[in-house]
Order: sequence, then structure tokens, then C-alpha cells
Amino acid sequence: MNLNVSLYIPVYNGESTIEKVINSVLKLSYSPNEIIIINDGSTDNTKNIINKYKGKIKIIDNKINKGLGYCRNLGIKQSLNENVASIDADVEVHNNWLKDLVELKEKYQSSICGGELIEKYIDNNMCNYWRHIHARQNPFGIRDIENLNQALAGSNILLNKNAWESAGGYEEKFKTHGEDFTFCNKLRSLNFKISYSSKAKCYHLRNDTLMSLANASRRAYIYGAGLKKPTFMKFVQRSIRHLKGFVINSISDFLNLRFKLIYVSFVILINHIIKEFISFIKKKPDYV
Repeated sequence: MNLNVSLYIPVYNGESTIEKVINSVLKLSYSPNEIIIINDGSTDNTKNIINKYKGKIKIIDNKINKGLGYCRNLGIKQSLNENVASIDADVEVHNNWLKDLVELKEKYQSSICGGELIEKYIDNNMCNYWRHIHARQNPFGIRDIENLNQALAGSNILLNKNAWESAGGYEEKFKTHGEDFTFCNKLRSLNFKISYSSKAKCYHLRNDTLMSLANASRRAYIYGAGLKKPTFMKFVQRSIRHLKGFVINSISDFLNLRFKLIYVSFVILINHIIKEFISFIKKKPDYV
């Protein structure tokens, strides 16, 4: 059954996951009547993979990499429906994902709603397991929430185009992270309702190494903080903040016998502090 919903998927160099993501969308029990893939200047095999699905999806090719904020605005502008859903290019959806989001949105008359994101590959990868423990997206539990009163991660959401227009869209300076949180905060300031569905489940296909995780954590922090101008005082304050986060996570991991995760947290801490210092020296707020 088709729903009057547009779904867009931004992808940049997503050759390892994008086909699984597209196939999970095509198998939805309740399907969007429009699927848009935004190839954001990929330099790997992404374009060839998504071209296999011509006729089933609409493809938009950006000649150069524009970033997530830009792609989210583009996907919504190009969509035909008032209700617009999106998933990331490494997020596989459960069969009833869209149906559950639509039902919750209608029930609560919310402007934006999102579901749970579950890490799929945690058994043999301590970096993925670290994300599962310390960096879960939408970790709001097993109950639906009518008015979340905080930001949703943009990994899997359904929103009203009217709310997007009222908030002035996503901020396009946010290339890889942070665009979703700033957007939700704008919605909150305008008293739009943000809801959470515990039934709308998705699966994160990301597989990290220590350095890819450390750099992803760095990007999430600097973009989430709003790309503020680096100063020596900010370097000191942020280094202390990172150290506190390391101590809190490490105590929790020690008490729960997750000793390998302490090492992961230490690598992330050192990477943060080094990059914060280089950012200050180079005067680059987006240094990763």
C-alpha cells in the first residue's frame, strides 16, 4: 500500500550500504509514493549502484559535495507531498517503519516525529558497541512520546513541509552533523510538536574503526556546538569538558566490566584534545 509521503535519502560515498538501504525501503509494507535519492557528489561507486534503480526512484545528482544541510533542504523542496520522510544512507528500515511513523504523527498531530535507531553490528566491533552504549541516536526508550521537548536525530524522521518552511529550513553551513539538532531547536522555539515512536525501528549499518569513530565524534561535537570561533579559552574549556566525558563514560564502563570501551573512550579523548588545539592554531572551527 502506498502512502502520500515523499521519502528522500542523501548519500555521499555510500557504496557499502546504499543498496541495502534502498532495498529495505522498496520492501516497506506501507510505501512512500515518491522516493528521492540525492547523490551528493559521490566519488565512489554510489552513482552506479543507485542508477540500477531508475524507474523506481527519482535521482538527483549534485556535481560537488554540498553537505547534509543543503541536501535536506533540496530533498524537501523537490518532494511532491506535504509529509516528507528521510533516512540516512546507512540506515536500513524495518518493514513497518513508515506506517508506524505516519500513525504516530496523525495520533499526536505532531510536526516532526522520529523512531529508534538500533546498531546492527555490535557483536564483533568494539567501536560500534561504543556507539551503542555512549552515542545512541534517539535513545528515548520503549514508550511513545507525544511531545519530546528535545531534538531528534535526523537519521529517520517524518515531518510537515509547512513546519520546515516556518523554521526557515536546515542551516546549510552544517555539512556532516548538527543540522538536525539546530533544525529541531528552531521548531521547538516556534512551539511545533516533536514526537517519538518506539515502534518505528531502523538499523544502523555503520561499521567504524577507531579513527573513523574518533573523527565522527569530533565532527558531531564541533557541528553540534555550532561551529564556534576557536579561542584559547574555548580550547581549555572544551578539553576539560572532553576529559569529564571520558571520566563519566569510563566509570560506567568499569562498573559494567566493559574494559575495552575505556580504551576507545581514551582514543576519542586524545583525538578531541589534539584536534581542538590544531583548530585553535589554524583558526578553523570545522577542523577534523
